[in-house]
Amino acid sequence: IPNVVRACHKKLYLNSVCYKITDHIQQDSSVTPASQGCTKKTVDLVFLFDGSGSMTEAEFNKNKDFIVDIIDSLKNTSVKFAAVQFSTYYSKVFDFNDYQAGTALDKLHKEPPMRTLTNTHRALRFVLEHILENSTAGASADATKVLVLITDGDPSDTDRHKIIERYNSKNIIRFVIMVKAAKQDKFTHIASQPIVKYAFKIENYDGLTGILEIFQKQIFEMEGSKAALAGNMTNEMSQSGFSAVFYNDTFILGSVTSNSWRGSLQDTQDLKKTPTEDPDLHTVSYMGDSISVGKKKNRLLYFTGSPQFKRVGQVVLFRHDCENWTPVQTLQGRQIGSYFGAELCSVDIDSDGNTDFLLVGAPLFYHPQEKREGQIYVYTLTDEMQLTIEQNVTVSSMGRFGTSISSIADLNGDGLRDVAVGAPLEDDNSGAVYIYLGDRRTGIRSTFSQRIMGRQIQPGLRFFGQAIDGDVDLDVDGLPDVVIGSQDTAVVLRSKPVVNVLAQLSFQPKEIRTEKMDCLGNTDETVPMVTLTVCFEMVETTKSKSRGINISYTLNMDPLRQSHRGFFSPTDGRVRNHTTTQELRDGVTCLNYSTYMPKCVEDTSPISIRLDFFQVDSESASVILNVDSNTQAAVEVCRLEHPYTRIHTHARTHAHIQQNISFSALLQFK
Repeated sequence: IPNVVRACHKKLYLNSVCYKITDHIQQDSSVTPASQGCTKKTVDLVFLFDGSGSMTEAEFNKNKDFIVDIIDSLKNTSVKFAAVQFSTYYSKVFDFNDYQAGTALDKLHKEPPMRTLTNTHRALRFVLEHILENSTAGASADATKVLVLITDGDPSDTDRHKIIERYNSKNIIRFVIMVKAAKQDKFTHIASQPIVKYAFKIENYDGLTGILEIFQKQIFEMEGSKAALAGNMTNEMSQSGFSAVFYNDTFILGSVTSNSWRGSLQDTQDLKKTPTEDPDLHTVSYMGDSISVGKKKNRLLYFTGSPQFKRVGQVVLFRHDCENWTPVQTLQGRQIGSYFGAELCSVDIDSDGNTDFLLVGAPLFYHPQEKREGQIYVYTLTDEMQLTIEQNVTVSSMGRFGTSISSIADLNGDGLRDVAVGAPLEDDNSGAVYIYLGDRRTGIRSTFSQRIMGRQIQPGLRFFGQAIDGDVDLDVDGLPDVVIGSQDTAVVLRSKPVVNVLAQLSFQPKEIRTEKMDCLGNTDETVPMVTLTVCFEMVETTKSKSRGINISYTLNMDPLRQSHRGFFSPTDGRVRNHTTTQELRDGVTCLNYSTYMPKCVEDTSPISIRLDFFQVDSESASVILNVDSNTQAAVEVCRLEHPYTRIHTHARTHAHIQQNISFSALLQFK
């Protein structure tokens, strides 16, 4: 759960909680893998404002109003405030104790202007020694120290005590607001660097209102974190656990918004957290949006997606170098906004312990001509641990195909792992899941074997396919189950036994005597040809005790010819096909059919007999016919010349051939 809100000094941050669940769906343990706990440090901020004679009473009061506005906007934060007026000398207006006691604003309102010179460096020394580093003034030793200087004149004194060096050595942040005649080059050494971020030049005191919002944002970014003083958020909003993998008792967590939304990975083992980062990432890359773990030649690999990298997305391959995780390869998307890398799935296709492929989802990839949304990229992981593109796969829908990808157990019994891909916005947000059978060369087949619609599972289901896990067997029946996540619901799909059906055709007798064939008499008469035997062998490819399967099959005699040279009826030469339904059980099932032919056969070229079959009621059946089953078989009854053929010439104009003819079978599977 990556979005658990936590309060820290009246400020809200995003934390996370990971739960370990047993096989019986009971909570075993939980871990809070936040990259950073509640920040204990506060911000001690001092206003050092000019009270010299170069300003009017009204301008002096606008200084006060600006200070009051800043305090009011940050009063519910961990920032503490103090104020000092300076001119030739300096005057403490209120310190941190006064602010916490609630008397600061009253003292500020009563403070009169001093109306003399502008000894800036002397005042800076007083603020450092008597306010920022003085515990009796309420300063916190571990607080982030900030100074805000507001002045309308250049310094009247020099830095002979090297006070700015002391500020730098103590990492004290200095903002300078220069009003009216104050020259920026006189304050370059006073303001923190870069000068464009920490120095503001305005023409008059009315301009304080214009920079109020910018200044508030700067203060907010630094609250509670020294690293944030450069304008960067580190782990305050990291959302550790946005993606997660549990591997060998180690949580690998994606922290998508850490380091100014660059993102990172976190290893969490034995309560120790080890960060993994890519130094070349830009801000707002969202590294850790997805994670997958691989292994090649006993070397552990991390894959992680950064879908916002340069707006096209990126995938980074990390390899462990004995001490640290090092990025060794990056893959970038091709289309702006496609969210390339939003989902990753490593696949060990033959379950030998080595990762063979990496599947990368780009669920917002848009195909304008085909009106398709979503695409997955299949990469081969070579023995040199480099990713090379194999193929791109998409479907004809606008459903964010590739939002989820999961390597699932072998469904069809071919020894290769299969893959499920989610498209949760398909079918008007009802969602769909596509099943792809594994392929040893290309990772997955280019076309899906099954499309499972959310509304067919349960009417009203929404976002079916937004998460998938297919490496479970909840009912321990030897068949894999697939868990599909949807809005407020998880659906368990149980797979069915898969069987192969092998068909074979043969006939008897092997030789047929045709002395009685006569083309001079009644040519409409028929004679027996062969007894055709149809055999089906059912073999289960999965690991369960399957039941029978119903098939429908059709026998066709000479299907590609118009002449009737073979048929299944002794009286009707037009019956050239036969269709029936048969239940098959384990083992071999054989059936016999008598066939016939005309008494006069002038064309003795081979007679083809073809078998086509399919499963009946496959949706409701308890056993599924393997999509790879060969659902056709064919046999040819061929003419063999007899060695003692005699040829007689009839008195009429045509020749009659009288001979002994034998027929044999050539088996062919298509």
